[in-house]
Amino acid sequence: MKACKSICHRKHCPNPYLIKSLLRVLLVLVFLNGCGATQPHVADNPASQRFRDVTGKLLPKLGFSSRQAFFLRADQDALSDLIILKKAIPGKSQINLFVNHNEKGFQQKNPGRWIEELEAPILSLTVADLNRDGGDDLILILKKMGSVSTKILFNNKKGYFYAKDKEGPYSLLPGINRVISIDLDQDGDKDLFYFGQKVLGENGKVSRHQTRVLINKGEGRLEDLTAMLLPRLPAGIRDASFADYNGDGVVDVFLVYGGGQNRILINNGLGKFSDRTTSHIPRILDDSQHADWADFDEDGDNDLLVVNREIDPHYRGYPGETVYFLENTGGGHFKKRSHKMLPRLPSYKAYLLDANGNTKPDALILTSKGVYYLQGRGRWEFVDETRKRLPRFRFFREMDFADINQDGFLDLFALSPTPGRSRIWLNRFD
Repeated sequence: MKACKSICHRKHCPNPYLIKSLLRVLLVLVFLNGCGATQPHVADNPASQRFRDVTGKLLPKLGFSSRQAFFLRADQDALSDLIILKKAIPGKSQINLFVNHNEKGFQQKNPGRWIEELEAPILSLTVADLNRDGGDDLILILKKMGSVSTKILFNNKKGYFYAKDKEGPYSLLPGINRVISIDLDQDGDKDLFYFGQKVLGENGKVSRHQTRVLINKGEGRLEDLTAMLLPRLPAGIRDASFADYNGDGVVDVFLVYGGGQNRILINNGLGKFSDRTTSHIPRILDDSQHADWADFDEDGDNDLLVVNREIDPHYRGYPGETVYFLENTGGGHFKKRSHKMLPRLPSYKAYLLDANGNTKPDALILTSKGVYYLQGRGRWEFVDETRKRLPRFRFFREMDFADINQDGFLDLFALSPTPGRSRIWLNRFD
């Protein structure tokens, strides 16, 4: 996420391409580049902020292993609902949908027979309003008999998902197992960006295209423009972070590699990307897991926080370093910036947000020893507020954010691979 692009999902901006998720449209920091944003929601008493565990009150007990979770708009009210991808079990649905009934909590709802009858295992999913009707649709990656495909299930705006006869499934190359929705060509429609750590071609060898892009032509109709828009890339892509890094008002891509050099792709303004790794980011060999962006130094451009399981000793700024910043020095050019406040543990996810409503980016970092909460004080200054602000240490696989109770501040769902241990944390100021 981002510094308030994350936990204060942004308000509607003239440039929608910096938005990570439609639900993150509520609040945005003035310092985030390219938004021309209105004044963010500022807390009356930031020092009183806490995340409070309200799982038992708001969510039925999850007696299954969760793999992914997203907040989404399943129906026509303004409340954020929740969808969870479970471990595949033959004969059982792989997806659970929970509709938000405010103070009554999240109540399970049948998402439709198209989901109930899916036989192919779901590798991953994401959500996006592909046809711009106000309800979020589902984008699934399926694997059956060695072949990989993507299937779109549209939402009838009542939390019922269905397939259109003329829309897919679209075939994908073996090895693709992740998809992110983002508007790449500036037409207001969400496009789909696919990738995997080792994507294979039809001959079984490593493909020259480790990513694939389906451009939304309107009403959810998709066209494969990979060869036209994306460069050839080496294998190893673990994740991707989308933002305007060079300040031209369009979205670029920072690719996270699970062993080797991370890469940056710069958008020419029309959705065509060029690999500018050699000239724009420092050479660092590490086992990167995830990256998120925010304007940490308040200079108007987007910096990066990169988390790793480990870093080659030659590239460490100090012993034990596993997490570092990439400072944007202008035009999408970055330099490494070490910070000893960052955890010295194998780390897996980073979420940047304004958790306490003081307009400064904070960081939630998922590590091998639990969640760390670093509160931002502005211009690269942070204080470790983990014990004070979080309910307890616990291992989580990932998080997603939404303003569950519509108080202007983002709450979170923390997903654990252990059945029954995923949590809902409400952001409170009392």
